[in-house]
Amino acid sequence: MKEVEVDVLVLIERYATDLLKWDILTLFGRQPELSLSASEVAQRIGRSSQSIRSELGDLALQGILEQSRNDSNQALYQLTPQPRLRQAAIKFAEQG
Repeated sequence: MKEVEVDVLVLIERYATDLLKWDILTLFGRQPELSLSASEVAQRIGRSSQSIRSELGDLALQGILEQSRNDSNQALYQLTPQPRLRQAAIKFAEQG
């Protein structure tokens, strides 16, 4: 249990560095199986698509989110399958 708490603190310090990233990580942590476009993420968290695109890209570069493409070549984002990061994000969302 204590290890997970440390992982959550690391997640906050490294990935949830502003309120927008906090909201994005909470969304994916609460529903870890989601695979969403930037516009779908924006709609779910009540933000504009333009305001979140760079944040989604940053989180994907950092490895907490994965970016893929659908058949229309649209970017889709989902929570990393990496177990330790994934569990930290889920625990983070549960506490929020």
